[in-house]
Amino acid sequence: MIKILILYYSRSGHVKAMAEQISRGVESVSGCEALIRTVPPVSTVCEATEDTIPAEGHLYVSHADLKNCAGLIMGSPTRFGNMAAPLKYFIDS
Repeated sequence: MIKILILYYSRSGHVKAMAEQISRGVESVSGCEALIRTVPPVSTVCEATEDTIPAEGHLYVSHADLKNCAGLIMGSPTRFGNMAAPLKYFIDS
């Protein structure tokens, strides 16, 4: 099974809805499996005290998710031409 990671950040839900539609397209291809993940918001709270699982919605992405996928699709709202800070923070880490 070919795993395609769909990684997104969505504040208002629009990018989340797009990620879910993309996953439907990925899973319509024989032999492909979509894995939808998101990133936590950037916080001034120490990461060690933040929950590792979100209260609702898709799970947070892990580095293992990145290592175990055959393809990556990313989605983010933009602000002045840049991706959202939480997604950039994850990629930079």
